[in-house]
Amino acid sequence: MIAAKRRPRPSGPVGAACVVFAAAALAAGTIAAAPMGSIRGKVTGWERLLPQVYVDAAKNDSRRYNWREPSPTVKQEFRRLSANVSRDVCVVALTTSSGQAHEHEPVSIKVTGGRITPSTVVLFPGSRLSFKNADPFPHVLYEAGSDQWAANPVGPGSTREWSSTSPGLHIIRDEVFPSVVMYVFVDPTAVEYALPDHEGSFTMTLPQGDYTLKTFFDGKPVGREASVHVGGPGTELREPLTVGGGEPK
Repeated sequence: MIAAKRRPRPSGPVGAACVVFAAAALAAGTIAAAPMGSIRGKVTGWERLLPQVYVDAAKNDSRRYNWREPSPTVKQEFRRLSANVSRDVCVVALTTSSGQAHEHEPVSIKVTGGRITPSTVVLFPGSRLSFKNADPFPHVLYEAGSDQWAANPVGPGSTREWSSTSPGLHIIRDEVFPSVVMYVFVDPTAVEYALPDHEGSFTMTLPQGDYTLKTFFDGKPVGREASVHVGGPGTELREPLTVGGGEPK
């Protein structure tokens, strides 16, 4: 019987490099295989929130014009001007553990119809936004109080990118249309955010662990927060996140 030849093991600097490379690959595989989970919940009370752009418009005209045509078959509660939960409300998961934030492609932000959608997001430092002008005319977007993202025209169908830098609140506005405003809150403890659907329901995918859920509106936290443990693919929030603080003024 012929014995099989054994391949010589690498030694010296080459062998050390192979060992380091293998360890790095193993570590990368471990990170990639980190267990994920999901959380489902609901936001309530958002119909009692009034965006600041509506408040500002009412300062000079108390009639608060509305593009919706009144209908006697629609209940009074639905005729009332209020926030759009799928555009104006954002749910964010915060953690004390580092390195859990998801890496994303630039988040697509739509500018059309006199508003920005979504109007509030909470991001971790280094996140990017891509503003797309979906209107047939230009918008002149800028970050309030910042020279790094000064006013610059964005033509129809064009995009302009913004990246989060310092923690805190960043406000994006339009020189031409005062109603075009977006609140971007940058938080180093933010892991992921979700935008509710039209009924207030939301779903978020997260690394398994413990989180605090907060709801943001007009760039500020509103309502109650919730502590939650994400341990599997179907974690349900026991109680809804109530955000309404009273009747619209």
